Amino acid sequence: MKAWMITAANKLELVESPSESAGEGCVKIKVLKSLISAPDVNIYSGKAGVALPVCPGGFCVGMVIETGEGVCDLKRGDRVYVRSQMSCGTCANCRSGKSWKCESMKIRGYSCDGFMRDFAVVSAADCIKIPDRVKNDEAVFIDYISIAVQAIAALDTDKGDYIAISGAGTLGIILGQVALYYQAVPIIIDVDKDSLAAAKNLGLYYTVDAMETDPRTKIFHITGGKMAERVAHIASAEMSVSRSIDFASRGGRLAIIGRSGCVGTLSCSLKNAVKNNLTITCITNGAKNDQVAMNMLVSKAVSVLPLITTEVSFNDIPAAFAKEDSIIRGHMKTLIRYD
Repeated sequence: MKAWMITAANKLELVESPSESAGEGCVKIKVLKSLISAPDVNIYSGKAGVALPVCPGGFCVGMVIETGEGVCDLKRGDRVYVRSQMSCGTCANCRSGKSWKCESMKIRGYSCDGFMRDFAVVSAADCIKIPDRVKNDEAVFIDYISIAVQAIAALDTDKGDYIAISGAGTLGIILGQVALYYQAVPIIIDVDKDSLAAAKNLGLYYTVDAMETDPRTKIFHITGGKMAERVAHIASAEMSVSRSIDFASRGGRLAIIGRSGCVGTLSCSLKNAVKNNLTITCITNGAKNDQVAMNMLVSKAVSVLPLITTEVSFNDIPAAFAKEDSIIRGHMKTLIRYD
């Protein structure tokens, strides 16, 4: 079994290890597709400060090649998406059925090894079977869609609500599409023109270039003066939380959304949040909305293929990481294929 390991800042090494068999309740998969994301780049550059060595890659589509004892729902040849987060199963939240609130959550590719490897053994419970109508290149975005669905739920978004989305990266654009699915009205704000153009091409009509116009004034006019009932601040976006707070209507809701490895220091003044009686929540995962996300891909409610701008082979992963600035900028995603 081969795996790319980040062994030090700006250093990737190909490591070989003995073949591993699927144990009880587990499956062995051949990795088919994965993504290079911002946390991977932050670990590689040394900015994330995680324990090394670690195999990067939190997003994975694979094919089952072996099943362990007790696995009934999956068989050899099934395509699966593997959840990027692993709950402990023993803490109070896990025992009460709230595993997405696990007190000892591990993040693949961040706090434990990820999927930039040729084969992996994973718990069958962490695998979601991929229907025939969904392509591998689409399914690799399941986590992003799941988080977007959770954001809509946490914000208690109603039909017709305006939702201002600070950040037109991958997650922001997907969240905008999910908002449309739930009949809300997304307004997406960013400073990157290419990302805003990509958002508009995917049906997000209201886009605001924060470099050319004051977003608050633009949102005021779009909403007829009432501002946005819901605001989603993407933690990795080049915007301040304080600015996002000012997009919300009185009595509105704000969600701060970010995955481990993407969130740096978030400082802001809560003066206007208190003044306007805002409800604030934080979202770090999709709370197992995987099947809802899969159904959205089946029904074509969400389009993700235009977000893939580069594709590289397993052997070319180090060269891709060397271009780290292009990987973390805006909406663009680098797909890894395992030939």
